[in-house]
Amino acid sequence: MAERPQRFSDPEAVIDWLLATVGRDLRVGAPLGLGKAATLMNALYARAKADPGIRLTFITALSLDVPQADGELERRLMAPIVERVFEDYPGLAYLRDLRAGRLPANVTVSEFFFQPGALLGNGHAQRHYRSVNYTHVARDLMDAGVNVLMQMVAPGRHAGEFSLSSNTDVTLDLLPAIESARARGEPPVVVAQLNARMPTMTRSALVDATLADALFAGDAADFKPFGAPAAPVAEADYAIALRVSTLLADGGTLQIGIGSLSDAIAHVCDLRQNHNARYHDVIAAMHRGPAERGLSAAIGGLAPFVRGLYGCTEMLVEAYLQLHRAGVIRRPVYDDIALQTAIDAGEIGERVTPATLTALRERGAIPAVLAVSDVAYLQRFGVFHERVTLHGRALDAGDDGPPIAADLDDAGARAAIESRCLGERLAGATLVHGGFFLGPSRFYQALHALDDETRDLFHMTSVGRINQLYGDEALRRVQRRGARFVNTGIKVTLGGAVASDGLADGQVLSGVGGQYNFVAQAHELEGGRSIICVRAVRAGSDGPESNIVAHYAHTTIPRHLRDIVVTEYGVADLRGRTDEQVAIALIEIADARFQEPLRRAAVKAGKLTPDYRVPARARDNTPAAIGRTLAGHKAEGRFPAYPYGSDFTEIERTLTGALKGLRGGFSTRRLLRLARHARRLTRLPAAARPYLARMELAAPRGWREALYARLVVLALLDAGAITAEADEGRSRNEA
Repeated sequence: MAERPQRFSDPEAVIDWLLATVGRDLRVGAPLGLGKAATLMNALYARAKADPGIRLTFITALSLDVPQADGELERRLMAPIVERVFEDYPGLAYLRDLRAGRLPANVTVSEFFFQPGALLGNGHAQRHYRSVNYTHVARDLMDAGVNVLMQMVAPGRHAGEFSLSSNTDVTLDLLPAIESARARGEPPVVVAQLNARMPTMTRSALVDATLADALFAGDAADFKPFGAPAAPVAEADYAIALRVSTLLADGGTLQIGIGSLSDAIAHVCDLRQNHNARYHDVIAAMHRGPAERGLSAAIGGLAPFVRGLYGCTEMLVEAYLQLHRAGVIRRPVYDDIALQTAIDAGEIGERVTPATLTALRERGAIPAVLAVSDVAYLQRFGVFHERVTLHGRALDAGDDGPPIAADLDDAGARAAIESRCLGERLAGATLVHGGFFLGPSRFYQALHALDDETRDLFHMTSVGRINQLYGDEALRRVQRRGARFVNTGIKVTLGGAVASDGLADGQVLSGVGGQYNFVAQAHELEGGRSIICVRAVRAGSDGPESNIVAHYAHTTIPRHLRDIVVTEYGVADLRGRTDEQVAIALIEIADARFQEPLRRAAVKAGKLTPDYRVPARARDNTPAAIGRTLAGHKAEGRFPAYPYGSDFTEIERTLTGALKGLRGGFSTRRLLRLARHARRLTRLPAAARPYLARMELAAPRGWREALYARLVVLALLDAGAITAEADEGRSRNEA
């Protein structure tokens, strides 16, 4: 039998080995998001493109590629950003061809989660989409006949191991199936790409190198991991985050996902924790109805977090690091129910004392007379220091003292054990359990920079352990007390059903991922709540559209699992309520422009009495009202667009916002607008110069660049980024 893993430094040699080992019908399973072995996947895809006799299927999720410019203006804006932010990230060749409709007939790409909105209207992607709960992915990969598992990994702490790094999620759930298949001499084979620039995560993420059948390492295997630039936090996100923050219970559990809303929640929780008087000022300025205030008092609060929160999330995002730095994420959990319940009861703390032994003894975790396994258990959690050993029935404390009888009921022995064997602090604490991570490049740099003790607090593990209670259920229940599972939706019906992953016509927007798991889990946990956050309005092709709707032709979360829904305008507590109460609660957190049509639809459906009228306090649910509430606080810098920094310069951020509607460059409509504003743009405003310089349009060459320059200026003027009047006055004064 060949030594495992076989080691390669050339990607083409890996592909040669793979074809010789598995054959020419390759069904490749690859991790969600960051953990794709991009160099190897690109080499394999190129080989299949060149050889129609190879049948290649990629089964994966969340394929990520560098943004592609659509038109000349977008290219001028994006090219320097892409070069700076993504550096040598190779991208995914199959994804580019998939988007362009150029996949060869012998290649299939099947995903269970799309980058949100990226593959709408793409026939191949939509036809081969798999609707799968995240916890079922490992099972479904094996059922699909996957014969290759391909993953990017990071260096381990020691020789002979590597770290699963960003993706412990499904890989750890697959381990039993891999070992069983190997025992039968059957696939899948495991191929790993060792990227030294990936963060090394520890604990469950550290696996023996023999997990891989083939290991691709060296300079050719290293590249900058895909960094997802942070999105700006809108006013609506901050308003939603403020309301969510009041529903978080001190000493509880928090699950959030990626995106601007998570950044907003982390920033607002920092405000609640470290600037509580200011936090109270903001909350007091918000319109909060009696039901919302009552719910906050019952399940959340406004005070700082004294005990802190614990994180249990399929997706470890930068917000958790920021919450840890802010002193919010600091409630440790331990993988032992006796220890956990003793801590929760306040009988012991993180410092080891004689009371620690007493609590574990009273809970039956250890017997009176200790065996080797009991000593190992006590050392695992730091109750005994590492020098303690057991010989027969006597403990050796690793000092110059005499042996100690290993009998906790012997008063003399117990005193000696307490003075000579106890450790200083409990070991094995976890602040966040995560399944995979993704975020901006600074997040990966921060993970790299963690000291070993802090890194161990962020425990990457399997999605099966995080997203459900099955398995060690009793322990998971006590760890996940006061759970708040915070997720986002796109539409909420007046019956309380939520659409999060697809559109009414059947097109898939993203995927269910773990949302259903967390919502169901919230209903199973004592004190657990599911919080679905939805912006009240979206910008549709024909103007604003309400995201609170009478009904919708797609459902992700069925109405019988309805719980808490939050918009920027309020909080609706739907759990256990009647259909009429649900309809009223949702109408009253909808945008005011759509409340009356929603009321009429509910009346027509027989879900609401005709005499119901929207109360006056809810009729002010407008973007302008949110703007007024936050205006003063934004002016004082409390709600920045990028609370944790940005990959873009200030000029680039302004251009991105202003040029949002100019994709594709020229059009008849835009040329007509330019013609109408020709006099306004005879002299290009001085304030536009740095923006035009960034777009390489400060000194236009030819009529096309001159038109582009004026198009940019018009967009900046329309966005309010510059004002022509002030610049004209300044120009006259300078003259």
